[in-house]
Amino acid sequence: MKKHSKLTLVALVMVVTSIVAFSTVWGYSAIRKIEATANDNIKVYYDDQLKSFTETDGSKISPVIINGRTYLPLRAVADLVGLGVEWDSASQSVKLSSNNSGVPYKDNSPVVTNSQAPASTQPANNTPAPVSAQPSSNTSASTSNNSATLTDPVKLGETYSWSASEDYLGSKASANYSFVVKKVEPITASDISKLGFKTSSDSNKFDYVMITAEQSVSNAKLASGEAYLNLAFYREIWGSKTPSGDSVIGGTDFGFTDSLKDSSEEVTKDSNGFLKKIKPGDVENFKYEGKIILPLTKGQENFLVLEKDQSLSYENKFIYFRLK
Repeated sequence: MKKHSKLTLVALVMVVTSIVAFSTVWGYSAIRKIEATANDNIKVYYDDQLKSFTETDGSKISPVIINGRTYLPLRAVADLVGLGVEWDSASQSVKLSSNNSGVPYKDNSPVVTNSQAPASTQPANNTPAPVSAQPSSNTSASTSNNSATLTDPVKLGETYSWSASEDYLGSKASANYSFVVKKVEPITASDISKLGFKTSSDSNKFDYVMITAEQSVSNAKLASGEAYLNLAFYREIWGSKTPSGDSVIGGTDFGFTDSLKDSSEEVTKDSNGFLKKIKPGDVENFKYEGKIILPLTKGQENFLVLEKDQSLSYENKFIYFRLK
């Protein structure tokens, strides 16, 4: 919890610095022309993971140099660190809310529609379902035959497996993965508060569930350099999405007892209790189980969205799991 706050503070400094500089540009005659240079060679890392930013149409966002300073769009940085951001055109104001990853806000990212997605053998079910209707558990561990897309998500209790080979800190990290949602339980805002996290004050829009999931990593390799196992091969929780495309960014998978990310750290420690690193020539295999607090769009069926492979295009980089 404290570590996340420090990281968020660093990101906030970046955001605030950009706002101050932005205000300076507008300060003379409200609007004026400036010279800027886009630089595709600039890399942005967050928690030691290389990040890329895209517009709502999927096109790449490049850092921009203005008078020797580096800029990124406020929305891109806000989405990265879990801040709520809103543009008020009437007052020409940017409004930030001090969200953490447990505080949802609407996402305007691209959505895979039925016309864009591969043919589905299991049409999406658009029937609204309250959280209370979800079963508390499903112990089945069968292998999924679903394509794990928005229109053909992985069934609750079934294991989905895949391989990924991604750029990581200038190297190539490759591994075989499997993921299964084992249990889904409703959780109240009060219970989330007791764990030390905030929830949205707009309670009529969101529900929350506590997910128990299991992640397996096998044949993990690094081409060059070295990296921490729990960072290079952890699959990020993107958020939730409905069959119709409504999205909530964020999912709290750290900072509380038995959380998924904390569990990944525990199983990737060496015999001295330090986080283990992987080097070229090493082959690692590990498995862990943990919990995720996930915000949902109220009154609809929601899927857990997991990052599959950063090297893929936006419409193919995510996996979808049913929660009921």
